[in-house]
Parts: sequence; structure tokens; C-alpha cells
Amino acid sequence: MRKLGTQIKRIRMEKGHSVTRLAEMAGISKGYLSSIENHKNNPSAHMIKKLAKALEVPVEKVINLEADPLDQEWMELVIQAKEMGINQEEIRTFIRYESWKQQTKDDEAK
Repeated sequence: MRKLGTQIKRIRMEKGHSVTRLAEMAGISKGYLSSIENHKNNPSAHMIKKLAKALEVPVEKVINLEADPLDQEWMELVIQAKEMGINQEEIRTFIRYESWKQQTKDDEAK
């Protein structure tokens, strides 16, 4: 799996945006975007969503995840979230982000 910062930078460059331009489009500082692209900061799920929107791509393309099956504990959390009124897309975004965080930790441990 590509690191998130590398993926964001690749998409940004494919779209022909500078760091400054993408930062403006996403409503964040140039320095913060640079720190994400250089793997110095891990963005929140909300920030990933903002960057995906600014890049005009689905969140899945930004985080570049392959879906893993959910274990029973995750399934129970999803059911509880639905019962609380959290919409399906917010649940999916959260799960993708948590999966990405775990993969990043696993990659760093190697």
C-alpha cells in the first residue's frame, strides 16, 4: 500500500496542482499539506475527506485501500452507529481511515 502522503502528492501532480493551490482549495495551510505529503503528519478522516473533495476524487482513491472483511467487533460497532443515526458514508469513511491507520502502523513495524 502506498503511504497516504505519497498518494495525495501523486494525485495532486496528476491534476496539475501546486502544493499552494491544493492547500487553498482544501482550506488548509501550505505547510500542513506539505507535512502530510512528506509523512510528517497523519491527517484526520475529516481532512482526508476535504483533500479528496478538493482533488475531485473519491476518498477511496486518496487512501488507496483494499477492503478487508470486518470482524465481529467491527460489525457490532457498525450496527450501533446505524442505530445512533450515523449515515452509511460516514461509517465507511471512518472504517477506511481506521484500516489505513492500522496498515500504516503495521508497515512502520516492519
